[in-house]
Amino acid sequence: MKTLIHDFFAVTAPGLEAVCSSELARLGIATVETPGGVCFRGGLHELYLANLWLRSANRILVRMGTVTARDFPTLYQRLVRLPWGRFIKPGIRCDVRAVSLRSRLVHTGRIADVCREAIDKALGQSEALSGTTEQLVLLRVHDNQVDVSIDSSGEHLHRRGYRQARSAAPLRENLAAAVLLASGYDGSLPLIDMMAGSGTFVIEAGLIAANRPPGIDREFSFMMWPKYRPRLWQQLCDEAVQSQRREGIAPIYGVDNNPKAIAAAQANLDRAKPGAPIDIAAGRLQDLQPPAATGLLIGNPPYGARLGRHAGLAQFYREIEHLFTVPFANWKCALVCPESVVEKMTRIRLDPVLGFSHGGIRVFLFIKEPGKSP
Repeated sequence: MKTLIHDFFAVTAPGLEAVCSSELARLGIATVETPGGVCFRGGLHELYLANLWLRSANRILVRMGTVTARDFPTLYQRLVRLPWGRFIKPGIRCDVRAVSLRSRLVHTGRIADVCREAIDKALGQSEALSGTTEQLVLLRVHDNQVDVSIDSSGEHLHRRGYRQARSAAPLRENLAAAVLLASGYDGSLPLIDMMAGSGTFVIEAGLIAANRPPGIDREFSFMMWPKYRPRLWQQLCDEAVQSQRREGIAPIYGVDNNPKAIAAAQANLDRAKPGAPIDIAAGRLQDLQPPAATGLLIGNPPYGARLGRHAGLAQFYREIEHLFTVPFANWKCALVCPESVVEKMTRIRLDPVLGFSHGGIRVFLFIKEPGKSP
C-alpha cells in the first residue's frame, strides 16, 4: 500500500523552535524551522512518532491543503473539494477557527461557518451534530490564500496528565522540558530544582532521564480519524517502552520551603511515575549543598511582577547568587527569569540561552557553566 506523504507543522511557543527541531532530528525526521514552529514531512509513522515523543511542542498539525478565494461562494466550492474524509468521520463535530490577514475575506466568523458547511457537504452529514468529540480545524487566510490544517493532537501536548495539584505560577510542562533540553540535561548527572513548586522540572527531568515519551499514556485526535492505524501506534509505544533507560540515571532532587508545594509535587510525581529516582523534600534555599562533584542546579524564581512584589526578593536573589558562586561553583546553574532579575545579580555572569513568554512575561533561560569565574 502506497504511503501518503503529508506536510506537518509542530506548533511551539515562540523561541522554542530550535529545541523542537532538535527533538525531531533525534527521531530521524528532517525539519525546517519557521517562526512559531517546525515544518516536517512524512506519513502516519512520523506523525505518530512526533505526538508520542515531542516534549517541547504545543500540538502537531497536518497541512491539509491551500485554496485561493476572494469571495465566500468560491471559498465554499474549493473547500468542499479537500479530502475531509481522510481525517474526519461523519458525525464528528468540528471546531473551526480562522484568522485573516490582508485578505478580502475578513470576517473570521463567516470564514469558519463556510468551512463547516463545506465539511458537512463533503462528508454528507447534517449541520446539527451532537456529542462531545471535536476535531479542531484551523484556517489561515493571507492575501486571499487559505491554508487549511487539521489538528492531530487534541489537547495541547503539554497536558501530560500528571499535573493536577498546582503551586503558584508553574511553568507548563513543555516549557520546563524545553528548558531542560536547552540546558543539556540527559540524566547522566544529578539535578536539583531549588524551587520545586508543583514538581514540573523534576518530573520532566525524570521523563527525559528515563527516556520515557511524554505522550505514551494519553489520547490524541488522530485516534478518531478514519485511517487510524492502532497497530502502528501500539508498535511505536512498545518500542518506546523497550528503549526506556532503567539504569545509570543520576539522582533528581526537588526542594521547596513551602509544605503545600511539596505535597503538590509529591502527588504529581505519584501520578507521573517517570521511572527515574526522584526525591522531593522541604528545605531552605540557603541550606542547599551539592550531593556530588558536579551536576545541574536549576530554578524558576518569583519574578516580582508575576507573584506580587515584596521586600524579600532582593535578599532571595542574593542567596541564589551565593549558591551559584560558592557551594555550586562547579555545577552548571540554570535560572528561568526576566532580564530584570539577572540585573540584580552583579557578582556573576549568566548567559541567555533561550527566550520565551511565561504568564505574559518575557523570560530567558540563563546559564552559568561549571567552574566559570564571576
